[in-house]
Amino acid sequence: MLSETFPARRVARGMAAIVAMAMAAIAVAGAAAGETQPEKPSWMTIDAANKKVTLDVMAGWNSNNGVLNFNGYYDGDATVVIPVGWSAEVKFGNNDGYLPHSLLVTKPFAKADMPETAGSNKVAIPRAYTRSPAAGIAAGETDGFRFTAGAPGEYYFLCGAPGHAQSGMWIHMSVSADAAEPGVIVAPGATPGRDGASKP
Repeated sequence: MLSETFPARRVARGMAAIVAMAMAAIAVAGAAAGETQPEKPSWMTIDAANKKVTLDVMAGWNSNNGVLNFNGYYDGDATVVIPVGWSAEVKFGNNDGYLPHSLLVTKPFAKADMPETAGSNKVAIPRAYTRSPAAGIAAGETDGFRFTAGAPGEYYFLCGAPGHAQSGMWIHMSVSADAAEPGVIVAPGATPGRDGASKP
């Protein structure tokens, strides 16, 4: 009886260990998936009834990346997701006390092909850019634009002022056929950006 009991116990313990490891793997996968779920930050206002999203985007929101950031995000560490067919209004302001900035919706660029400056000729969606995109607007100034999210695709929110995009002043913008509502996906490990209503 003992020779039969011990192997059975060992098998049972082995099975329990396998089940525990599988459950842990599922939990880790779930946590990882949770990190990439779109968030609804305070700078995004959603009007689901009219399929409209308003984005309050500040250049130089904080000191991240030497102030070369949009709402604190830079180097592609955030993705603004907009569903196909929604209209978007971008309210843009320059919070940087020294440098001019702009915002354009462009195609994605490989790092080696990132433009030194970007004017209206780099825009991927018609009229989706702020005033004087290659020069930027001065500290304290505001501007904005509207566009409709058409076919699904990947884009950048990019600063066209000299050297800024090459220094990391860009984030992702995705027009999604799968998203039910707009949101923002922040990359795991990203330096904290503008998540609350008040400036950090």
